[in-house]
Amino acid sequence: MNLFSKALPLRACTRLSAFTLISSLLSLPVIASDELDSITVTANRMPTENALAPTTVITEADIEKLQIQDLATLLSRFPGIDMTQNGGLGKTSGVSIRGTNSDHVLVLVDGVKWYSATSGSSALQDFPVSQIERIEIVRGPRAGLYGSEAIGGVIQIFTKSGSLGKPTPNFTVSAGTKNTLRSQAGVSGGNETTKYNLSYSYDTTNGINAREERNPDHDGYRNQSVSLKVNQQWIENWSTDVNLLRSNARNHYDGSSVNKNYVTDTVQQILGLNNNISVNDTWSMSFDLSESRDRSQNYVDDEITTNYNTRHRYAGWINHLRLNAQHQVNIGLEYENDKIDSSDTYVSDSRDNKAVFASWEAEIDKNSWLLSARHDDNESFGHETTGTADYGYQLSEQLKLTANAGTGFKTPTFNDLYYPLDSFGYEGNPDLKPEKSTSYGIGVQGTPSWGRWAVNTYKNKIRNLIVWDTSPSNVDVAKIKGVEFEVTTSLADWQVSADASFLQPEDDKTGNVLPRRAKRLANIHLDRSWGDWSTGASWKLRGHSYDDADNDERLGGYGLLDLRVAYQVDPDWTVRLTGQNMLNKDYQTVEDYYSLGRTVMLSVSYQP
Repeated sequence: MNLFSKALPLRACTRLSAFTLISSLLSLPVIASDELDSITVTANRMPTENALAPTTVITEADIEKLQIQDLATLLSRFPGIDMTQNGGLGKTSGVSIRGTNSDHVLVLVDGVKWYSATSGSSALQDFPVSQIERIEIVRGPRAGLYGSEAIGGVIQIFTKSGSLGKPTPNFTVSAGTKNTLRSQAGVSGGNETTKYNLSYSYDTTNGINAREERNPDHDGYRNQSVSLKVNQQWIENWSTDVNLLRSNARNHYDGSSVNKNYVTDTVQQILGLNNNISVNDTWSMSFDLSESRDRSQNYVDDEITTNYNTRHRYAGWINHLRLNAQHQVNIGLEYENDKIDSSDTYVSDSRDNKAVFASWEAEIDKNSWLLSARHDDNESFGHETTGTADYGYQLSEQLKLTANAGTGFKTPTFNDLYYPLDSFGYEGNPDLKPEKSTSYGIGVQGTPSWGRWAVNTYKNKIRNLIVWDTSPSNVDVAKIKGVEFEVTTSLADWQVSADASFLQPEDDKTGNVLPRRAKRLANIHLDRSWGDWSTGASWKLRGHSYDDADNDERLGGYGLLDLRVAYQVDPDWTVRLTGQNMLNKDYQTVEDYYSLGRTVMLSVSYQP
């Protein structure tokens, strides 16, 4: 089993000539979300209007417009992101940024690191999209700011926040294909000192028959989630943020044996406490405490077989210094601890990591830059030093040149190191070294009167690549290079957005394409509003990939057409009808695992 196969693949039906259409469209103005807020926090780990790293922001309006309730699928509709899934809704999912592995992507939820210490990945399939307010995606290594995992990039999810005003309820109910039912309800409000938001969601579906030759049944899924966010302003220069998200899910899936009933009960829990103190006009600081949990219980024919409960705890002290209008500095100290509790016996079940980092952001005349350095002291692997360098030059008022460089690393997971010998002969390797990466990129972006466009090129080399056979080892080197195009504009009252990615994710030793990596990705979004009506369409294109390291198992490329229409009954009520994969394309994201065909959903929303 190759490390890169942990993410997951795709087969289907659509000719790659479709990419010729994308290329021609890119001669038009490009669209990426133009209505996005100008301030981001993920790329520089501090609020900035000048993020030099390639960054995408998905707003709540974007999410409501697309009406995609599966997080991995939603992310794949934006630049540089590939996605795989073991079947339909609720099945194991992964995303890859710029051809890296799914566990090379750091996922944050309201600033809290979220992943499983055993698998190394985040359970994206269990995250309630209805409770998301905003997503920031940074493409390229950010280990110089965040440490391990951030080789391919960082995805930060912000859950819904409170606002000024009396308690205001909201809800959405949806029904559609495969007896899929969704409901979401929440209340939000606050005053000058306290703001809050409480949301609850419940999703259920009969699912699809993911592996017809093994288990001729529908693999259902059920999820109920709650999120709470509170902001308390104690005094003028001291505030506290508290956030909680908990998701309980039950997933029926097809396993290795024929005609057996496989079920997994999972819990994803994220807790965060953040104290912000403004000492003076120059110095502000935050004290952060957080914990994320990933728990799963696995059953075969109603008998429990395995139990995994992983926990990540964090404490941080971050100091922000605004030296003047052109210079600001971040200095941070962090402590992290991973711990697992399992029905299997691991040689080691806990490890901690201590880190210090500093970054410097500046903007002088036409020049701007971000420099960062970080040193990690890991209990299992010793010392790692990483860095990030971003530079921008304003060629003209509407044209900017950027350059990026960075190093990254990824510590092996507990499964990589200590997975106990199982009946299939798989076993961990305690002698593994961390994976390391070096990345470079150059980009240019324009903001003409008709919209926005950007072109970014990059090259990433990953050393000490972990490859699984029956046991993992550091043997391979991966080289990934690519180019990304983005464009946003308005044509004949239609909002148009398009992106395309062309990459070469290769094993340096064999020259083969890395498993489950498409060399071509593209998206087109078209939307228009008139009066109380709005309508839109999206086209997702993905080239072929391979399910194995030897490139023997080819997964065909495909194209997916989504359609949507909405009617604003009055300022508070909206009715939406959405359809995904409307051409009913037959495709697979993992060899022998079928994916959703045509799905249609009708929803009614109340949002005062």
